[in-house]
Amino acid sequence: MSNISTKTTKDIKYLDRDFDSIKKGLIEFTKNYYPNTYNDFNEASPGSLFLDLAAYVGDTLNYYIDSQFKESLLQYTQERRNILSIANAFGYKPKLSVPSQVTVDVFQLIPVSGSGVTSVPNYSYALKLNSGMELSAQQGVTFLTQNIVDFSVDDYTSPREVSVYNLDNDGNPIYYLLKKQVKAISAKPKTKDFTIGSAEKFTSILLQDTVDPIIGIDSIVDSDGHTWYEVPYLAQDTIFERLENTAYNDPDAAVYSNETPYLMKLKRVPRRFISRTTENGIELQFGSGASSNADEELLATPENIGLSLPTGKDNIDASIDPSNPLITTAYGIAPSNTTLTVTYLVGGGINSNVPSNTITNIAQVVTNQSNLPTTTPSLNSAVVQSLSVNNPVAAQGGRSEETIEEIRQNTLAQFTSQQRAVTREDYIIRAYAMPNVFGSVAKVFITSDEQNNIATSDLTDVVANPLALNMFVLGYDNNKNLSVANTAIKENLKTYLSQYRMLTDSINIRDGYVINIGIDFEILPLPNTNANEVLIRAIQSLKDMFNIDMWQMNQPIVYSDIFAALLQTKGVQTVTSVKIKNLNDSSLGYSDV
Repeated sequence: MSNISTKTTKDIKYLDRDFDSIKKGLIEFTKNYYPNTYNDFNEASPGSLFLDLAAYVGDTLNYYIDSQFKESLLQYTQERRNILSIANAFGYKPKLSVPSQVTVDVFQLIPVSGSGVTSVPNYSYALKLNSGMELSAQQGVTFLTQNIVDFSVDDYTSPREVSVYNLDNDGNPIYYLLKKQVKAISAKPKTKDFTIGSAEKFTSILLQDTVDPIIGIDSIVDSDGHTWYEVPYLAQDTIFERLENTAYNDPDAAVYSNETPYLMKLKRVPRRFISRTTENGIELQFGSGASSNADEELLATPENIGLSLPTGKDNIDASIDPSNPLITTAYGIAPSNTTLTVTYLVGGGINSNVPSNTITNIAQVVTNQSNLPTTTPSLNSAVVQSLSVNNPVAAQGGRSEETIEEIRQNTLAQFTSQQRAVTREDYIIRAYAMPNVFGSVAKVFITSDEQNNIATSDLTDVVANPLALNMFVLGYDNNKNLSVANTAIKENLKTYLSQYRMLTDSINIRDGYVINIGIDFEILPLPNTNANEVLIRAIQSLKDMFNIDMWQMNQPIVYSDIFAALLQTKGVQTVTSVKIKNLNDSSLGYSDV
């Protein structure tokens, strides 16, 4: 007879996690399966020592397993290294340093044109200052301007103040003083070179600075003069490019250059990189295009689609290796045999929150003097030397690196938004976020598109188009009055929204309607008060209530709010009547709607 061996299965519990429960389980296991081998469970016995050691090892392993699992979850991780990695994976870039922000007044002297009572500022001497002008505060903190300062432009987005600077003996102006404002941040530029050898897919370099905290990357230029552009992810091959609104760049939009000084264009950039925040600095990663051949020769075709399959054979049902497209420049070009010069910004922190009237020195400025008269070099130099700056308000917002909890909350918000416009409110906020240099988008309203339903006999019936939205926009004129947005603004807005809209959404950008209203009201002032003063205060209360900054397009006007505003005015006893009338006389400067 053949011997049949049977395997005994022991009952093992896998629910014990801590030291006490593991030890208790070991004792029960020993009593059940080795009752005759060992039965001395006294705490001082040698066997208890081995049971304690086994329970200790089990408890330690369980602790580290639980800790590692917890550190892999955004909601519970506590180690900075782990939360930085998770944040980068979710698309959020934690900040190593946050710069302070401030609005700086920039002044320039300008000579007169003409003489006597006919003298006016000679704007042919108006300077154009490039962005990145370096300013220094009395505390030694460096600030960089963020936008171009063009003294020749005077509009709502970039207003210019003009005053008389000095007079001659006859009381005629000699110089005028021009004033503009520009945003600045507490930062100073630094550069570092990285030598790159042969091309490697997804080349990475680590940018470190042991002296100053890093704010972010300003630019990367290689030794061949090519510029590398930062993108949110390597698969994105376009960026927004700012072009001056001239007849050469766009003949149709150039007529609106005073209102819209710059055009927004999408530019395809094969040389691009992404940045990730790490504990040691900022990691820069470049693309995978390591081939010198054109993309047209490398993109997936029936001839080469099987080259990267695991077997290299033409198997119909084989899974396609996702690395197959990586031989192309679909994720950008990989740098090779060059030197990358990385310009980055450092600074920020608590110490950058300097008081008002302390940013008074211009350390470095680049002026565009090509438009200055060539016949007056000494006057040109005097005009440039007259530049001065000052901060009327204190610089605020500077702080050190984000805390773990701040990174956690910001990452959750970033993951939810995904930088995409999904709801109507998303589109409105995104439209407002377009920089003013591309045109002033003052008011935005979005509603569902409607079209005639030709399937019915009644042509007045309308149906909503679920895939289209009507975006009504209005802009400001130089006096901050609502006006129809020009074509250049709407083209810039179209370009801007194209990168954020959902694939199935269609946005129709249309002109909004401006409706001017007047309010006739009757009030009864309190006894022993000056009726004229009460009336002036009541009118001012209504002006404050109807301040255009406080209203959105299509927002309803509630009569009770008008009554409340008047009743809360000092000196008003009662409001007897309020009437709203439509002012639509274009000859008087009103809208004709």
